This record gives sequence, structure tokens and C-alpha cells, in this order.
Amino acid sequence: MSSRTTASSHTTASSRTTASLYHMIWANYRLPFLKVILLNLVNAAVSVGIIAYINHTFISQPVFDTLSWLSLGQFSLLVLLLLVTTFLSQYALTRLGHRFVYELRTKLVKQIIDTTVPQIDHLGSARLLASLSSDIQSITVAFVRMPELVQGIILSVGVGLYLGWLSLPLLFIVMFWIVMTIWISTILVKHVYTHLTELREINDALYQDYQSIIEGRKELALNQHRAEKLYTDDFLAHAKSYEKTVTKSDTFHLSAVNWSNIMMFASIGIVFAVANYLDIPMGVATTFSLTILFMQSPLLHAVGAYPTLQTAQVALEKIQSLELAEHQPSFATDTVAQDWQSITLNNINYRYVGSSSHATDTAVNDNAQNSDNSANNQNPANNILKSVNLTLQRGDVVFLIGANGSGKSTLAKIITGIFTPTTGTVQVDGQCVDSENNADFRQVFSAIFSDQHLFKQLIGDQGNEPDTVLVSDWLHKLNLQEKVSVSDHKLSTDKLSQGQRKRLAMLIAVAEQKDILLLDEWAADQDPAFRRVFYQTLIPELKAMGKTLFIISHDDGYFEHADRLLLMKEGRLIELNAEERQRASKDAIAMLK
Repeated sequence: MSSRTTASSHTTASSRTTASLYHMIWANYRLPFLKVILLNLVNAAVSVGIIAYINHTFISQPVFDTLSWLSLGQFSLLVLLLLVTTFLSQYALTRLGHRFVYELRTKLVKQIIDTTVPQIDHLGSARLLASLSSDIQSITVAFVRMPELVQGIILSVGVGLYLGWLSLPLLFIVMFWIVMTIWISTILVKHVYTHLTELREINDALYQDYQSIIEGRKELALNQHRAEKLYTDDFLAHAKSYEKTVTKSDTFHLSAVNWSNIMMFASIGIVFAVANYLDIPMGVATTFSLTILFMQSPLLHAVGAYPTLQTAQVALEKIQSLELAEHQPSFATDTVAQDWQSITLNNINYRYVGSSSHATDTAVNDNAQNSDNSANNQNPANNILKSVNLTLQRGDVVFLIGANGSGKSTLAKIITGIFTPTTGTVQVDGQCVDSENNADFRQVFSAIFSDQHLFKQLIGDQGNEPDTVLVSDWLHKLNLQEKVSVSDHKLSTDKLSQGQRKRLAMLIAVAEQKDILLLDEWAADQDPAFRRVFYQTLIPELKAMGKTLFIISHDDGYFEHADRLLLMKEGRLIELNAEERQRASKDAIAMLK
């Protein structure tokens, strides 16, 4: 077992700080961002140069005395230079933005992979899908619009310096007017941000509705009253709330844009009025007016881009609130226990205590000696598992029986390392499984749970290509050769009955060639004929392959094929002796009472 820290380590929510979008860009992309700023400064300088050239050549001097082919050529070159610098500055910022989004998306997916199963279960697929789709999309849109904001700000500063050189009093008056305009626009934009936050919460609810409609399609088809209630009470209510909130948000946004637009036009009148009052040359006033017209589009685009950045900030905060595992670029696949002989569960207790325990995986016992102290602080009556002790020997074939809710599936997830015990320890050949080696420990197992997800890609031992002979052999043993073919190590289809899908899952598990195979009610979905094949033929063949088998089953007619028979009752694990096994083989249901 490895002692290195794996991706399953978590940081508690209280120790994390929510980083702003701007802080993340500055912290992780400082040099590229400074290059972008430099390009935008060059672009601003060219823009100011064009304004200065127009002022010097076309406004300050009599036009017909100075206009020449040389002047037009120089002006054309400046315009061409502006085109090039504008494209380069926008391209550099857009490229930086999409690089940021790419890395954010890939890190988010890797974090989801590394996050503990209980925390993922707590979050729910709807919330995760909302972040992977709408939140990432919001951040992408923000970066598409960010060049407009950055260029607007830098260009405003550059143009302001030039106008101040022409007339400082007139610049102060224009600045006061623009600052007042932006201040009122900011007030309107704050309302936009408030509504965007509400929209993001409504979006989660809508994704939950979508999930219920898609995943519950069979049940809804059978009960139109349920379908109508879901559609009317849940979906329509959330959709209407979204409509009202997004309308308010867009109204404030449009109000901010229109206010800025009108006030920019009004500033031209202010310029000429003040120039006349202060006896400022009309040439300077004309330059100010043309500059304002020139700046109107960049400024309005900057004002329009700001709400998208606010949306992106909401999306980023939503992603950070998921409390996923810290990002680790590597996968824990390089060191796996090879020659283990026993796996021991010592005094295992487990209970669901809410999201915090799942989010941080704090139930992992980094110090086994603290287990007893932790147990004293909890009510044992709330435990799903209660003082479970078990030792699995290499090569064992173990059957587990138990009533619904007795803790069988929870025990299976503890054994495989998917769940970590609230108290107690899991040991491999005497070495404790903790947060540092749990990911390595899990690599020993293949498992088929009741809610198994099928992957079409077949993977062999240690991530290598699967043994084609082994796959072909088991394709026939599972009686799937007429239904499924394998090409380029991929299954041709997974559109089969539930029992056949479970057989495909068995094929995938066998191809992995893991030491331990855990089956959760696998035979329950098989027809009687193949159920017999499973117990009488497949189990002995799996054991002959050297596999350790842990099988949750209630097929009492086949208990004779188990080396050991365990009973889970109200969270407590009991190993049945020979007499009890005989009784269970005759009537397993009676043993569950």
C-alpha cells in the first residue's frame, strides 16, 4: 500500500476561501495577463494617436490647406495599425480566457472524480450537471466579453490623458459627467447581480426538474396525474420564477446601457456649453466631441460586459460551494496491494451525519487510537453499522444475507473503501487504510452494485489492454455472444435487459482482473436457468481464477457454494455456524426476522 497523499484528501469547507474571478486570473495567469494589458496599452496608444492626428490634421488646421494624399496615406496606416493592435489585444485576451475556462473545466471534472462518493451523493447529479454546463458556460461568456471591458477601461485612461493635455478644465467636467453616469449605472448593475444570484439558485431547481422528468419517464408515462403535478407544481413554478427574475435582471441591465448611451450623447452638449462659457477654442471642443463619439461604443460595450462578469462570479462561487476534493493532477493507479492475504474490519461503526462528514471524509481514522474516543461522542443507536468485525482471507467465497435496511450495501461500500467508517479501522495485512492510501486500497476491487453504471470500454489488468481470449471466453460463458460484440476493446451496445446488463457488468469486471469481486444482489436479475449457471459454474470458475468473492445474495438454495455465510441484522454482522447455515439454506427468510 502507498503512503502518499491521494486525491481523495479533502479540505474542510471552513478552511477554504472563495476566490474572485479576478484574483484567480491574477494568481494563476499573471504573466499572460500582463502581456494582454501591454497589448491593450499599445492599442490605446494607437487609438489616441488617431484622435491626435485627426485633431492636428483635420480640425486644428484649415482642411484644404493640409489635406493631401500623404495625409490620407498616413491616416490609412494608422487605421490599419489600429485594426491590427485591436485584433491582437482581443485575441490575446480571448485566448487567455478560454485557456482559463479549459483548465477550470478539466480541474472540476477531475475534482468530481476524486471527491468521495458520499459527498457526490449528497450534492446530487442535478447540481453537478448545472455547474458543469451552465456555470462553465457563464464563465466562458464572461471571457468572450472581457476584451470589451479591458479595452474600454484602458482606452478611457489613454484618451483621458490626451484630452487632459488639450484642456484640463474641460476634461474634469467631462470626467465628472461620465463618473456620475457610471455611478448610476453601477447602482443599476448591482440589481442585476442580485437577480443573477437568484437565477443561479432557480437554475439548480430547474435541473432537478429536468432530471426527474428524464429519469422518471416510465413512471410519468404510467401516471399522468403525477406527470401533471410535476409539470404544474414544480417545473412551471420554477420556469415562471426564472422568467420573472431574468426579466428584472435584463431590465436593469438595459436601463444601465440606455442610461450610459443617452448620457454620453448629452455630454457633447455639455462640452460645447462649457467651452463657450470658458472661452475654450471650438477646435478643442470639437476634438472632445469626436472623442466622446469615438469612445461611446467601447464604453457602452464595457458597461454591457460587466454583468457577464458578475454572472461569471456567481457561477464561480457556485462551483466553489460544491466543496469538492482538492485538485490532484494524477490518478492513484501506480501502487496497488498485490500480495495481500487478509482484509480486517475492526469494530466498524458507520452513520450518515449530513453533508459535512461526506464532504471532507473526516470519518477516516488517521489515528486509529482515537476511534474509541470518537465512538463515545456518538449515539450508537443512530449507526447503520454497529461494531462490525470481519476478516476476509484471500480466496474466500463469502455470502452475505440480510433484510432491507440492515446495512448490507453500506458494509459493501465500507469493504471496498468507497465509504470510510465513522469509527473503527480497516486493515490490510495489519496496515491501516486511511486517507493517504485509501485510493490505492480501492484498486484491489471490482464491484457490481445494484445501481451499476455500464462503461462500454473494456480495461484490462493495471489499465492495460484487456485479454481478448479472456473476454471472448466470458462473453460465451455469460451467454452474450449473440447480443454483444467487442471491437477495439469496446462493447457494441448496452441496450439490453436488466439481467443482461448485469452480465455485461460481470464481463467488464472479469476483464479488469482485480483480486476481489463484490456482487450486490447480482443474481436477483437473472432468470432461474442462468442463476443456476452463476452459482454452480461461474462462481467455481471465478474462485479457480484466484478471485476473492463477496456476494450479497438471498438464494438459499445455493448457499452450499459459499465458504462462509454472514448475516447482517440491524447493523450487526454475524457469521453463521454449520447448524445455522443449514437452517438458512432451508429458509433464509426465517433467519432475517
